[in-house]
Parts: sequence; C-alpha cells; structure tokens
Amino acid sequence: MVKDIPAVFFDMGSTLVFDRGFANFLSKNLSETLEENTGRKFSSQEILDAWSKSNIHGEEIETWDLTRSMFLIRYLGLTPTPQLVELAYKAVLKSYVEGFELDSDALETLARVKEMGFKLGIITNVGSYEIVKDRLAEVGLIRYVDVLVASQAVIWKKPHRKIFEWSCFLANVSPAEAIHVGDDPKADIEGAKNAGLRAIQVLKKAAAKSPIADAWVYSVKEVPRVLEEWLSTGYIR
Repeated sequence: MVKDIPAVFFDMGSTLVFDRGFANFLSKNLSETLEENTGRKFSSQEILDAWSKSNIHGEEIETWDLTRSMFLIRYLGLTPTPQLVELAYKAVLKSYVEGFELDSDALETLARVKEMGFKLGIITNVGSYEIVKDRLAEVGLIRYVDVLVASQAVIWKKPHRKIFEWSCFLANVSPAEAIHVGDDPKADIEGAKNAGLRAIQVLKKAAAKSPIADAWVYSVKEVPRVLEEWLSTGYIR
C-alpha cells in the first residue's frame, strides 16, 4: 500500500479526453437552438465570439457554463430569459459530450493506478461539474474516482494553487503526498509544482514540454510504469 504519495490526480482535457471539434459542435448546437426558439440566425463566428466574451471571470476564476449561457445570449443581442438560458445551457452540455472523446487507454490506466493502492482524483478546468461526472459514469471511469474537483465547483482554475490545495484537502492528503498528471505546462505542471505536488506531464497533446515536471510520458498508459519505477527506487514509498 502506498503511504508517502497516496493520491494521484488526473487532468481531463488533452490527458484523459481529447477535443474532436468542441467549437464546431458548440456553434452548431447553439445556432440551431437559438434559431428554433427566437427565429434569429447567427453565424458560427458570432456564436464563438459571444462564447469567448461570456467568460466573464477571466483566467483565474471559473465561469459556470450556465452563467456563460446567459451572457452569450445577451452578447448576441437577445434577452436571456430563463427558458432560453436553460435551452442554451443544454446545448452547451450536449456540445461537451459530442466534442470530446475518451482516450482509449484511460480506463485501463485508472484501473491500474487504483490497483497499486493510490487514491485517485480528477482536477479539471471546466464550467460544468455535472457534465464531467456524467461522462465519467457513462464511460465506466467513475468507479475508480475518489475525488472529482471541477473548477466550476471550487471557483479557482488551474494553475491557481487553491484548486490543487482544495483537491488535496478533499482527498485527505497533503500536497507533498500527491501527484498530478496533466498535459498543460502552465495549468497542470507549473500549477501543481507551485502548490507542492509532484507532476507527470503527458506530451501527447501538450503545447510544450515543461522543464519542471518530475517525469514525462507520451500517453497516460505510461503513468503506471512511472509510478512503479518511483516506488522501486524509493522516490515514493
């Protein structure tokens, strides 16, 4: 049983799931929803520009996708009635489902990490906790997850240290007793390291290789091997 590093957290986007056209699905679904319910037609660019503007809290604090739906509608020159907001929000959630696909190695990887005795968590920047929970349940991963932390639920977004600290608190570990696995050199690696966690960078879809990661892998399927090596060398015990 692992003692000194009892928790391994995984990022979602570009680590466990990959974008297969989220922006395209978002513009399509929102355009169809708004036209059907208001009679107004909007171009893909208009939808995506309004979506970008709807991120009203910026880079550190997450904007709930329900809130973004309200502001998106207003930025398009419409009145965000409760009925229209609810329909737009459903279109956003549908776009997440259609726009991201699970890495083929994710299920086996998380199962193996649990078998090794680690607690297992998810730390993800996303505007809807519920869509992550539902997707994990849909693909059979939720049974391996001890703690699910979405930025929408705790307000702070990676790389802010608060989301990592709160995740460790919820998993009942200190940052020194945790590892974070992710792709983004700033949000995942720099954020985790600044909060006191160790970090493994997944390079498959990474924008750049981080010089401060504790280890690098091409895909998540290599993570158990790294953990086994760390255990065998005493880097973690």
